[in-house]
Amino acid sequence: MPLLVGLVVAWAVFAWMAVAVVHAGGLRWDVPLLEFWHRHATPGLDKLAIFLTIIGNTWPMVSLGLLIFLGLLVRRQGRAAWVFAVSVGGSMLLTQIIKRLVARPRPALWVSIRPEHTLSFPSGHAMDTAAIATALLFLCWRYRAHWLVWPLAPLFSLAVGWARMYLGVHNPSDVLAGWSSAVGWVLLVQVIFRWFPATGNTPETLPGP
Repeated sequence: MPLLVGLVVAWAVFAWMAVAVVHAGGLRWDVPLLEFWHRHATPGLDKLAIFLTIIGNTWPMVSLGLLIFLGLLVRRQGRAAWVFAVSVGGSMLLTQIIKRLVARPRPALWVSIRPEHTLSFPSGHAMDTAAIATALLFLCWRYRAHWLVWPLAPLFSLAVGWARMYLGVHNPSDVLAGWSSAVGWVLLVQVIFRWFPATGNTPETLPGP
């Protein structure tokens, strides 16, 4: 039941963002929030935002996902490996599909110190990091490490989302849509896989609450 509630809430938030963007051009607080961060820009925050953008980019996240996937296969946790792969890989593919369907341009309130020229909705950085974070939370639930992963993984995704807004290359609605759709996708994958019984040498239950 908690999974289903989370699933519904996540996709409801995404639907709200999508409708607002398609029919109203975004949310009222998109521009004010971007301008707030721009007014409070500092050289230190500039460096932090660029660093977070680099490590939260698609290829670093793909590399991390592959390492985790291969690590699970080496440990003969095939079922968990494929659940993780579908969760993260499916989310990354969904990002590109939604971007092309919505075709929202990037915000252009100022010249960014790290400009982007691709489509804006949803934020790929936010979606990729949120998918990795959520999938890791389920993956690590059965282990003691989950007490470390639970705070750090979401914080990393939140920080990367902030960086994209700070740099002026994503609206807050882009970032929120990325977070919510990624969480919604991973929860959907969890629900679907729990319908199928585990067989062979793979874990009998999926990790997670």
